[in-house]
Amino acid sequence: MKKEKKKPLEILKIIAIIIVGLIAIYAVVCLLGGPMFYPDFYRRSVVLRAIPDLSGGFIPQGVTASDGSDEVYICGYLGGDQNSRIYRLTSDGSSVRILLRKEDGSAYTGHAGGLTMAGKYIYVSNASKIFVLDAAAIRNAADGDAVAFIGHFDVPCRSSFCSSDGEMLYVGEYHAVGYETEDSHRVETRDGLYQAMVFAYRLSSDAELGVKDTARPEKAYAVCDKAQGFAVLPDGTAVVSCSFGLAASSLRRYRVDGQADAGFAYQGETIPLYVLDSLRATESFSMPHMSEDVEYRNGKLMIAFEGAAKKYGAGLLPFSIGSVMEMKMN
Repeated sequence: MKKEKKKPLEILKIIAIIIVGLIAIYAVVCLLGGPMFYPDFYRRSVVLRAIPDLSGGFIPQGVTASDGSDEVYICGYLGGDQNSRIYRLTSDGSSVRILLRKEDGSAYTGHAGGLTMAGKYIYVSNASKIFVLDAAAIRNAADGDAVAFIGHFDVPCRSSFCSSDGEMLYVGEYHAVGYETEDSHRVETRDGLYQAMVFAYRLSSDAELGVKDTARPEKAYAVCDKAQGFAVLPDGTAVVSCSFGLAASSLRRYRVDGQADAGFAYQGETIPLYVLDSLRATESFSMPHMSEDVEYRNGKLMIAFEGAAKKYGAGLLPFSIGSVMEMKMN
């Protein structure tokens, strides 16, 4: 008996059923898979603020918060000749877009990798520099306003990220294949070769640009490859956010108190060097891909993610996070 061919309508129905099934599987993976694959992260963290304009091309990088208010700030870039920017995010879900300008008033289009607020100033890191903003100007800016840097200073690393803790300003670099760092930043550790550094500068409300000595850091930290953010907590530990592409991110915690492990030679002097390897490690756990800058404020750790940006699939990839997350650090 000759086998009867399926009619075109029946074939379309089968295709539709397959598509619906795939969408359902995708939805289940996105909704339930995160806590399954990253249990420690989801157990300890909640959404703090949604990140605006991801579909418009904004690529988030740095995050910080305003002391004494519920405002959160996130910086990033768009590429091309468009101004990099800061968004001021409030608890009611609204946001204010602030365009960044160079000191001469021209558009700032740099990476804007790190962001931190300390007293009267906001610091943005990029291109081996720390750029400085008047914090009041950012707090009071209206949507669409442009604010220019009031100054900058050079730092001895690529300044991929930054943070502060009220006493020190930390600025660090990212190292991976294709993202090389200075030879002097190579440190042999118990876990192999480390090739990235974080430098700490003393904050001072009376000093120019809010930093006691912009020419000389007081401390250095040797950190692992693929570090995207660094923050020191009041309990004498530091956390490092690590990520590379679509691979799972990680959050690593280390003791940074006590005696330094070595010295780091800088401009004819030696500053304390803390090696954040397995001997100082206290915990580590996985997070969804593309974690970025971190900042510790009010007992919680804020973490920025760039995985939901239009450049990386507009959040369609499973586990992409389009929010600033807030994590308990017990």
